[in-house]
Amino acid sequence: MALTETFDILSYKGVDKAIQSLFSKFAHQDQTGQIIFYFFGKQGEKVDCEILSLYRNRKASRGISALNVSEDSRSIFVSDSYASLICFANQFKARISFDEAGFLIIGADFDYNLLRQAFEKISKKAKVNTVFDSSVLGRVMDCKIQDLIHDHDCIYNLTSDLVHLENSKKAKSSIESIFTFSLRTYCISQGVKQTVRTFKPKQKGVESFYQLNQMNWENFN
Repeated sequence: MALTETFDILSYKGVDKAIQSLFSKFAHQDQTGQIIFYFFGKQGEKVDCEILSLYRNRKASRGISALNVSEDSRSIFVSDSYASLICFANQFKARISFDEAGFLIIGADFDYNLLRQAFEKISKKAKVNTVFDSSVLGRVMDCKIQDLIHDHDCIYNLTSDLVHLENSKKAKSSIESIFTFSLRTYCISQGVKQTVRTFKPKQKGVESFYQLNQMNWENFN
């Protein structure tokens, strides 16, 4: 990482220097040019990392990274990928108040205890946004963030082309098609108000903001 807290790969892909600096706290660029983003456990120990190279992105399997998360955060953005969150922030930079925004990046294992620990530092008035991909697993993660905030206990099972939902506290269950399943349809089926805002790429066939950036960069080059 350079002294200016920018990264060669992100600069090459058109990411604003201020956005790069914002996400540089737990990151460094290795000798091959890859960017390593660290994830942490309950005691603040390093437990995993996300790796971003010019053409590939490997997400972290466990742990959490928290950036600018505090009682003063008015909006929180949650994702499972630094790469996708950075590309999202770069695309929507004119609409995000970064001085009041906090960011949580979580590993694929979706550790509830780590997330609860992070959310304890956040005001209940803060607006929560999710930046997961548009795959069915990304949509399930949207729902799990909503569950976490409202202390719901819902189990999700995927079989064939169906999502089976079971809320033990409300004794409610439902079955949704993976093709129409979303946080919105989940909230309707459970009879709860949706309080989490989800962000997905609008381009057909594109699952994540990282993929969208990658496509635009490759087309440009």
